[in-house]
Amino acid sequence: MADNSNQNNIVSIEPGEFIIREKTNSDALYIIKEGQLEVYRTTNNGEKVTIGLISSGQFAGETALLTGRQNTSNVVALTPVKAIKLPRASIEAQLKGVPSWLLGLTKGLIERLSGANDILRRNGWVDESLAQMVKAVEEKHKKPGT
Repeated sequence: MADNSNQNNIVSIEPGEFIIREKTNSDALYIIKEGQLEVYRTTNNGEKVTIGLISSGQFAGETALLTGRQNTSNVVALTPVKAIKLPRASIEAQLKGVPSWLLGLTKGLIERLSGANDILRRNGWVDESLAQMVKAVEEKHKKPGT
């Protein structure tokens, strides 16, 4: 992943490249300018379960940054991606000016959403239409001969 710090922290991410991996600490928040990324978790049996798509205008990495926990999902580029990478220190500096009640509310909502996702995953829920969308994007951007 190229980090062009002199260009407003814009990074280029190639298809197949991870920006976030499960069970790692978060070092940045990404604001997606172009492209699509897949969000997935790996089950205890090693099975990949797609839990989301991230597209232009959306974020990646906010959950771990705001909760201080490790990343719970993998985020991998499906297409060429351009994103603004905001390092942890920048986010933390901005959060110092946020009222504590608002920060608490945000963290609480994130915890609830994460808990709901965990319940769905543990019960084997898979969104087939989401999995089909990911497959379609992968096929569309597949390099010839692969």
